Amino acid sequence: MANLNVYNSVTAQGGRTAKYGDFTVVFMHSCAFATTPAELMQHSNWARGRMSSGNAARDRTTFTDRFETVIARNGSGLRTRGSRGVLQRMIKSMKANALQMEEWSIPHDINESLEIQKKPATTPEPAHTLAGAPTTAPTAAPGQPKD
Repeated sequence: MANLNVYNSVTAQGGRTAKYGDFTVVFMHSCAFATTPAELMQHSNWARGRMSSGNAARDRTTFTDRFETVIARNGSGLRTRGSRGVLQRMIKSMKANALQMEEWSIPHDINESLEIQKKPATTPEPAHTLAGAPTTAPTAAPGQPKD
């Protein structure tokens, strides 16, 4: 048996890629996903430099887990993940290239804005309290007469 790298193991059973403008669709045995071309290039080069484990399923998992931006195809065993802005650009480009959007696992709230609440600003304490000086007079312990 010839020594295989991870990339050859992943694409051995009919794996291929289809490059579009803002995204690339990666087809593997029983799995498909879309990602950015730059990310695919980076991880493909990584996979070409790694020896295969001999287990195609493990190699596929190792390869796909490295991606940060993924739009998974339904039934592929992957989950859609990545930056909301990048995913929105990829989805817009997928629609423009007439891909069937029903085949892809797209979050239902992808176009809703996410508003992050800031903590209320706290007022800084006066400088004399920061130096360790007491701000109030000490009180007597319970049951002790006050002087």
